[in-house]
Amino acid sequence: ALPICSAFLASLASVLNNMRGLTLVFALTLVVSAAADDCESSDSCDVGSLIQKPAAVAAATLEATAKPQLQLKSDDSFADRLLASWMEIARSWRLGHRQLVKTSVEANEPKAAQEAQLLQTVAEVRDHNPTDLLWMTMIPTIVIGCTITAILGAFVMQQVATSGEDKQPIAASEPQAEIKGMTPVQLLFNMVQNIVGEGMLSLPAGIAGGTGLLMGTFIAFFFCSLMGYTFAIMGRTCYATGEKTHKDCAAKVSGPVLAQTMAIVLMLKTVFTCLTYSIVIGESFSRIMQFFGVTGIASTSQGTLLAITACILLPLCLQKDLSVLSYTSMIGCVGQVWVVLSMQIRYMDGSYRPGGEFYNAIPAKDQPDFSGGGVLYWKTSAATFVLLGSLATAFIAHYNAPKFYSQLRPADRTPETFNKVVAGAFGFSMIIYFWIMSVGYLTFGKASEGLILNNYSEKDALATAARIAMGFAVTFGFPLGFTGLRDATISVFDLKADKFVPVTLLLLSIIITGGCLFHDLGLANSLGGAVFGAMITLIFPALLLYYTGSTQEGAREFTASETKIGSFVILALGICLMLFGSTLVIITRYFPEVIGK
Repeated sequence: ALPICSAFLASLASVLNNMRGLTLVFALTLVVSAAADDCESSDSCDVGSLIQKPAAVAAATLEATAKPQLQLKSDDSFADRLLASWMEIARSWRLGHRQLVKTSVEANEPKAAQEAQLLQTVAEVRDHNPTDLLWMTMIPTIVIGCTITAILGAFVMQQVATSGEDKQPIAASEPQAEIKGMTPVQLLFNMVQNIVGEGMLSLPAGIAGGTGLLMGTFIAFFFCSLMGYTFAIMGRTCYATGEKTHKDCAAKVSGPVLAQTMAIVLMLKTVFTCLTYSIVIGESFSRIMQFFGVTGIASTSQGTLLAITACILLPLCLQKDLSVLSYTSMIGCVGQVWVVLSMQIRYMDGSYRPGGEFYNAIPAKDQPDFSGGGVLYWKTSAATFVLLGSLATAFIAHYNAPKFYSQLRPADRTPETFNKVVAGAFGFSMIIYFWIMSVGYLTFGKASEGLILNNYSEKDALATAARIAMGFAVTFGFPLGFTGLRDATISVFDLKADKFVPVTLLLLSIIITGGCLFHDLGLANSLGGAVFGAMITLIFPALLLYYTGSTQEGAREFTASETKIGSFVILALGICLMLFGSTLVIITRYFPEVIGK
């Protein structure tokens, strides 16, 4: 027993020793304001004035007064480095007061010694800013890894458990007789695949444009919560009305005008969505084919798009049952995670930092740039509006919300189950966005391009694999967008169910032809996305919430505060976002200097 007790005591001592540093950090959080107030009138606490001192003066001060025990070295403990990072965050948070927390400085120490210590701390943090937050980027890595493992495990167990069960056929009179329905796990994969697309690759550039990393995270969290709530409203509306489409729900609680308006707007929005998908698919696989040395028509965007359509898109678009698409959606989700994981690996191994394997293999404009203060945490600027515009449209999948709800298995088709899946899907998407924003920006800083994968070397095999994975992720997202287009078209023209195949073939032909002819949809796509996106995600759910909540059936699902207050708040946000988004598109297009572009 003695060796066991000795080992236990040794482990306990080690834990307590490590906890001492972490306790200091949390204690510092509680006294940050009081400690900063103590030095409010002291120039030595003004980091800005220290940084602005001439280098020679700063070096002389440092050499004359610094004490060895106060220096933060590269091999210091994790707690010390975490403390230094916290001090920089605290300084940024209180930038308006030009204050910094003083730690480990005796009250009777000379002013020069205090300046030297603060200068050492700031220099250490600024020199290592891109890697000081490496621990933070590991959090989404671990969370997503555990989540995918759990979801895949549950998915496999469901398939095994239900493989031997007798399926109860749906009555022939049911319009969904050919549809068996999705499990919650299958719905989760479809929703994440529908939400997250190639647009995630532009988020690091939104941070690099002049928005603090943590500020960008708060903005993303706000839009994630808002869009997730309005998405859930659509499922709850279907439950309260007993209908399965936007048009039918609106017709039941409001009237034909709102119903037809919704259907037309959904059709126009999904036309642009599918055209954008087709252009991206053609361009992506064209670059991949050229990378592997393929020439001729097979390497053109038109040739690759036609081949992908015949082999992959057409069979998937002919599926009525979304549970079938959940398998390709699962592959697409894994591809999206692989893209960010590849970026995480390159961030951790330092391949793109000065002296790294690929640092000199990329153009100078793509090399990491952290000049002007290092990593930004809380900064906002005119360019923040660009990030706002990107995140406002980053969670759009609402055109499929009624379809997702109506194709849940009957046993799971309840608002409670749907809300849980919505929370999981939007939360997972939020983690993906935060992960790629952090890793992409911390790797390249201000040099982050609009498509972050363009920053990576063509000689980087891992980056090439990421490009291929992204190509397949976008390809498997197309059928979900196309489903929204087909359903909206059928609603607009009141087509019968037996027109499913002809409508599919006609619409797919139009979209693919447009993808072959156009390479950029220009202002129409951007402006349409801003206007129609705000209508689909906020304005329409707000109107349905108000009208449905005012009915006897809806009053049992929606509370009075949701109906009377929530609907008007969401409607006001939708109108503001529509005006803001359309204005931003025009400014970006014609007056880019206003936002620093």
